[in-house]
Amino acid sequence: MAKRKRKKQKHSFILSLALLLAVGYFVISFVSTQLDIREKEKEAAALQEQITQQVAENERLQAVVDGGDESEYIERVAREKLGYVMPDEKVYYDITPSN
Repeated sequence: MAKRKRKKQKHSFILSLALLLAVGYFVISFVSTQLDIREKEKEAAALQEQITQQVAENERLQAVVDGGDESEYIERVAREKLGYVMPDEKVYYDITPSN
């Protein structure tokens, strides 16, 4: 009778340990999956922001193209990005050191 009880306790201990390990595995998997979901949601939000900015830029450029305001646009780009000036225009540079 004592042998049977000991054998039953051994099976009960192994079963409890296996159940505990399975639950631990599922909890760790769940937490890991939730962290991955949060990371992907942040990436999706950043990409959505980029899409919104690009759509706004596309609309601005389309308005320039549709409005026939190309010469002003070209002049503005030449001045701001390329540093060009008109032939009769005087340019002054501030060379004082800024503190």
